[in-house]
Amino acid sequence: MLKRALVVFCFLFIAYILNGFLFPFPTKKVPEGFEPQYGTSYSFEQAGWYGYDGRLEYVKLLDEVKFDWVRLPFFWDQMVDENGQFNRNFEDIEFAVEEADRRNVKVVIALGLKVPYYPEYHLSSQIKDKMEFGQTIDQDHPIANDLLAVDRKVVERLSKFKNISHWQVENEPFLANVNNWKIDKSLVDAEVKVVRETDPLRRPIILSSVGPASFNKSWKKYFELLQAGDGFGVNAYFKTQGINLLSFRVFGKEVKLPWPSFLVWPVQSWYGLSPNFASLGKYSKDRNVDFWILEAQAEPYVRTLDDAKRKNNYFVAADIAKVDTFLKSERMKYVGFWGANYWIFRKTLGDRSWIDAVNDIVN
Repeated sequence: MLKRALVVFCFLFIAYILNGFLFPFPTKKVPEGFEPQYGTSYSFEQAGWYGYDGRLEYVKLLDEVKFDWVRLPFFWDQMVDENGQFNRNFEDIEFAVEEADRRNVKVVIALGLKVPYYPEYHLSSQIKDKMEFGQTIDQDHPIANDLLAVDRKVVERLSKFKNISHWQVENEPFLANVNNWKIDKSLVDAEVKVVRETDPLRRPIILSSVGPASFNKSWKKYFELLQAGDGFGVNAYFKTQGINLLSFRVFGKEVKLPWPSFLVWPVQSWYGLSPNFASLGKYSKDRNVDFWILEAQAEPYVRTLDDAKRKNNYFVAADIAKVDTFLKSERMKYVGFWGANYWIFRKTLGDRSWIDAVNDIVN
């Protein structure tokens, strides 16, 4: 009897694993007539990395794909000089907000220590030198006052733009990055208060989390800092890779195990374990907080330009429609497709399939 039970268990376990890898896009029914408010994220730094004119292509993107909103990150190391003053790179954000306003596109400004785009912590060496591997940065950390001061300056400078609809404070702050840095709730709380008191229009705040597994309840901490009318955002990735498979410290030394290029990990197809967007949305709605998908996968994981040049990636342009179908079935009101800089790069190589796939959905 025990032997038979073990055989059945092994069979079910193997079937569970195979289902996760073979069907990364769970099939669901889309409610008729439901359309999200679509947006995207855009980085001028990424545009430079890809080697095209960031401003020119940004305008083309807004003209071609009629997004409802766009998220723009503030990069501390790129936009503030050694004297603490904004440099010319900061003007890219102002340019982007103004161009969005001309097209009736709302803007979300992401600011803080950790913002979208690798390596996430865009910090000067003066700041990074005060941070140690594996630290959780709280409100008493030596860099906390510098951070709050720069948050205040960013909001003061940009608050004149009426089409900024939200301020995103930190991006997935409780999730460790490649340096195993995390941001403590106390510091996020202090930042939220600074942003609220500095903005004369008191625009709503967005706090974001990784798309949490169903058993992970740490995201509820965010709601202790949010008010009615604010936003709670998560990501929605379906086929993922990463920089490191494991990253930790042993006897004072950093140990990093690179992510193997052959391993593609499904996220949404683990029954009972994958993020439960319906539950997250209901929890948000019950507290009068808007629920956002800030990053819906619309590109493969790109480490190098060779990755971006590869035609046959593990995530292809046709997969974007599958992502959209899944999120519509969950009635996600705000959906931000992640990968705008990649779509533009592919277009410069003569491949319009990515930008066309997004355009077919949004328009």
